[in-house]
Amino acid sequence: MSSTFEKQLSQREAINALPLYPNEEVMWDESLVPSINYTGEGCLALPKLNLQFLTLHDYLLRNFNLFRLESTYEIREDIHDVLQRMGAYINDDAGTSFRGWARMAVPIKEFKIIEVKQPNIGEVKPSAVLAEVTFSISRYRGSMRSEWDELKEHDVLFFLSVQPPLKTLSKEEVVGLTVPERFGLLYVRGCEVIEMRDEGGHLMNDFTGRVKREEWKPPQGEIRTALVALDTAQYQIDVNAIAEKNAEDVYGTFNVLMRRKPKE
Repeated sequence: MSSTFEKQLSQREAINALPLYPNEEVMWDESLVPSINYTGEGCLALPKLNLQFLTLHDYLLRNFNLFRLESTYEIREDIHDVLQRMGAYINDDAGTSFRGWARMAVPIKEFKIIEVKQPNIGEVKPSAVLAEVTFSISRYRGSMRSEWDELKEHDVLFFLSVQPPLKTLSKEEVVGLTVPERFGLLYVRGCEVIEMRDEGGHLMNDFTGRVKREEWKPPQGEIRTALVALDTAQYQIDVNAIAEKNAEDVYGTFNVLMRRKPKE
């Protein structure tokens, strides 16, 4: 009786409650995002785009769902490529090290959440969650270093938590495993860049007028610090999981920072 007459969650409210960026559970859910080996024999539970739809809202909702799944697939492929190139392994100190490198990803030196703002009126999730991530670009030269130095406000980055298997898997063992199981990928979280600073603490790629043109200097050193805005909806989900299910603190496990091409 109570469930019948309780206030129902509108579609707009449900969409606003969704995380902005896909996490590891959505990316490798074959029922939502099929792999490239999909043969077309079965029917996928995807909204269809044709000339028949109920309302304009229904048409926009189908486009939103399809765009979200398409973006998720592309991000998943980028993460797979990065994990293959970086070659994570367990070192002598039982920590994660990397024997390889990737153009689009770097190991994280330090990550910390610096501010969690109060929710807006009528909302449960925080209004903003700010964090700082520090990384080194010492292994890059030329155009690769320039690409990292060109990170600017509103660019999207992804935090990866990688804990590889203790033993090297054989080819037979790898066949039946998913990408997270094969490479030890635990968590994926997205964020948006607010500002970038060089090793001297100077602001980089600022378009707000805080750095005058005549005061501009080339970036110093090899250490970069990014102030980023985390996904507030995903942060609230993670906090609730810690409180209710005694889950692991996701934000204390990140060890890889991944970027994508700006046009993607």
